Amino acid sequence: MNGTTPLYSIGSLSTRSGVPVRTIRFYSDIGLLPPADRTPAGYRSYDDAALTRLRAICVLRELDVDLATVGRVLDGDLSVADVAAVHADAELRIRVLRQRQSILRYLARREPSPEETLLVHETSGRAWRTRRCRPPTKTPCRA
Repeated sequence: MNGTTPLYSIGSLSTRSGVPVRTIRFYSDIGLLPPADRTPAGYRSYDDAALTRLRAICVLRELDVDLATVGRVLDGDLSVADVAAVHADAELRIRVLRQRQSILRYLARREPSPEETLLVHETSGRAWRTRRCRPPTKTPCRA
């Protein structure tokens, strides 16, 4: 250290970032957030670069980016644009969640037996796979 950059304890980094100490420790242990230094007693110390890196980790995690991909982005092996392009296509996940929601609502109203529940699940799953396997329709853009 050159002495010009302040070092933060893990607790201070937690206070500055709003991220729990336990989470910071986890990110550090898996290599996503290496400490800038260690005290003679072995405690981790972090600098402003670590604070920036922690904030980037939090943003990517909020966007549902897995930890391995976060690491690749932070290491420069993958661009944020590439990750964003993949994650922006959430349409299929949204459809699956909507279908799940409608099945759960139906089941909540009916109070079915386990056998009926299985039948509803199998029937809706078959219908969903059929819809999902159809080729997408081309709809002209409206200006």
